[in-house]
Amino acid sequence: MASSMRILFNGRVLGIFMLWLLLNGSFSFAVESDINCLKSIKASLEDPSDILSFSWDFSNATEGFICSFLGIECWHPFENRVLNIKLADLGLKGQFPRGVANCTSLTGLDLSSNNLSGSIPVDVDHLIPYITSLDLSSNSFSGQIPTNISNCTFLNVLKLDHNKFSGQIPPQLGQLSRIKTFNVTNNRLSGPVPNFTSTNNTIGPDSYANNPGLCGFSGKICKKGKMTN
Repeated sequence: MASSMRILFNGRVLGIFMLWLLLNGSFSFAVESDINCLKSIKASLEDPSDILSFSWDFSNATEGFICSFLGIECWHPFENRVLNIKLADLGLKGQFPRGVANCTSLTGLDLSSNNLSGSIPVDVDHLIPYITSLDLSSNSFSGQIPTNISNCTFLNVLKLDHNKFSGQIPPQLGQLSRIKTFNVTNNRLSGPVPNFTSTNNTIGPDSYANNPGLCGFSGKICKKGKMTN
């Protein structure tokens, strides 16, 4: 009887120990991943004013140290797990930073009012799968808006205004059921606008202004791929 109890006790202790290892191993991986995320972003962007170079100091390495970085909000101040990245109006140059994929718990990304260029990666849904707010406005991004943004199903805010995007707006974006704010003003877009199914949004004609080729809103009727008034 005593032997059986001892085996049962040891089995429970081993189970608890294995669970502890699993949880702490996953936590350590997440922490390391988020640190690498910010290192990659810093390395991939030009920082003419050395703002990130001054603020993002990776030599500290104390618990939660990245949470004090400029523009970084963490889930918990003592945990290196990034919630939001807000790097607006810093004069940054370069392309969309693919390193954000390593911030595996990221829900908000604001790179607005910089000098970023190039296209949005076609696999953006794999880079920021849990994003709720994406603001790339007032940059020089170009090319087409990738269809796969529609797979970022948690999106509430998508701001792509004041860029150089061209082509059609993917109609699949209309399936973003959580979307509240959508803005593509001042681009080079054409064709019909999406038919958003979300009922809790503020998407109106002002969201599409200064795209002469767009139709399907504000009395601009789309007919056989052409716009008519």
